[in-house]
Amino acid sequence: MKKERREYIKNCEISEAVTVDLGGYPQKILLESAKAGAPVVLFLHGGPGFPVPFCVGARGCFPQITQEFTAVYWDQLGCGVNNRRIDDSFSIASFSAMTVELIRYLKERFKEEKLFLFGISWGSVLALDAAVAAPNLIDGAVAAGQVLLPPLLSEEFFSAAEASSAPNKVKERLREIRIQTEKTNGDIALISKVARRYTDAYRGAKGGAKSPVKEIFASTDYRFCDALACFSNGYRKNASLMRELSKIDLREKFSRVEIPYTVYGGERDIVTPVKDVAELFAQLKKENLKCVIGAGEGHIPEEAALDIIFAEFRRMASL
Repeated sequence: MKKERREYIKNCEISEAVTVDLGGYPQKILLESAKAGAPVVLFLHGGPGFPVPFCVGARGCFPQITQEFTAVYWDQLGCGVNNRRIDDSFSIASFSAMTVELIRYLKERFKEEKLFLFGISWGSVLALDAAVAAPNLIDGAVAAGQVLLPPLLSEEFFSAAEASSAPNKVKERLREIRIQTEKTNGDIALISKVARRYTDAYRGAKGGAKSPVKEIFASTDYRFCDALACFSNGYRKNASLMRELSKIDLREKFSRVEIPYTVYGGERDIVTPVKDVAELFAQLKKENLKCVIGAGEGHIPEEAALDIIFAEFRRMASL
């Protein structure tokens, strides 16, 4: 671990890993803030099962955030420091319930501070569920790459795949999948593979934000196996979550959101096209719902996007 990072951690008024019971499983979370009494932001990572970069191993990695906020990093059950097998008995509701339990813990611990949610991709599903289920505990939420309809099943994705260098046999299969009512686990796996290998589904014009992987692997909060479990973990044999995501429709749920909720989406995002969110918010005409479009960005926010996102948290904190 770099000297500068060690010094920063040493000088933080809050910097600790604690164990919380969520869904009946003891799970570690990391709390970090330069100053006690700062507004709290709970990071809900993507995947499912991909906690990088805002993970338990990120202690001291984001001083630009923890100088102003108390960051809460949670490796959701099944990955990172909380790795275990996630079988098909788990559902979106299972993780949404764990999210609300964690929010209740944080509100009990930080009674006087405002609490916000930052959901990224899959984590935006959990943020939206919590916003509807426990609005009295949450002061606002920001989501990047908001899931609204099934990820990677958009017209934008299939058009990009058709124009890509993917083999013709793969393109033929994608055309068949596109018109199928039901998507199998194999279909979903193929779509994900094509998205990663042949399209810029997860990258904007600048390639997306850089993750501090070396710093995370050097974390004293992680064993080597914990760091590896950020990438290869207990979700490998899970099919239930992806089946649910392949049929998801959260449009009606947004009509029930009463807290300030901002969606930040890249204009080039073909995983969860932000235009769908912008159109929905225009129809709903709710003052608490806001959509911000990042020019030239894809599904993963660029480095500069964090400044915009945390400016939103400052705005919400002033309300």
